[in-house]
Amino acid sequence: MVNVGKLLKSIRNEKGYSIRKVSDETGFSVSFLSKLENGKTSITIRNLIKLLDFYEVTLSEVFTEPLSKKIAYRKEERRRVDSSEGVVFELLVDDKESKMEPYVGTFQPRSKYENRIDNCIEGFALVITGEFRFEIEENSYLLREGDCAYFPGEKEHRWENLTDDIAVVLVVNLSLNA
Repeated sequence: MVNVGKLLKSIRNEKGYSIRKVSDETGFSVSFLSKLENGKTSITIRNLIKLLDFYEVTLSEVFTEPLSKKIAYRKEERRRVDSSEGVVFELLVDDKESKMEPYVGTFQPRSKYENRIDNCIEGFALVITGEFRFEIEENSYLLREGDCAYFPGEKEHRWENLTDDIAVVLVVNLSLNA
């Protein structure tokens, strides 16, 4: 797991900034920044992004790890999870170090699935076959074959296959920590 404070201190030093300058420019107290850099406190994602914006670096630049040695994954190697709601999920890439979690959801006719992933910061879904109602918070979207959704992953969301046939959706979640 990445030591965020140590990483932020390293970035600050590479940029040649004093802790006082970072405090003055970002509004974070010197005390908070010092504790953060020394692993004595944590930081919210929103504040982390604010700090990284000041340093002019992105989350992906900072937290992307080298690709797994395994490049190709066979269909028969997929981990499969059957839900009681008539949905089967197949994890496409089984790499515990990856922040990306791609999977295929196969929905039986008229089946529904509700999900909330606490450590997921972004989600992307592409309808491969069928027609879905995708709901997130108070909003509802009709998604057909070829349509996609890009959404905050930590928000509670629901999928419903609206057809009398099997429907398939490709989903990729980006998690906060691997």
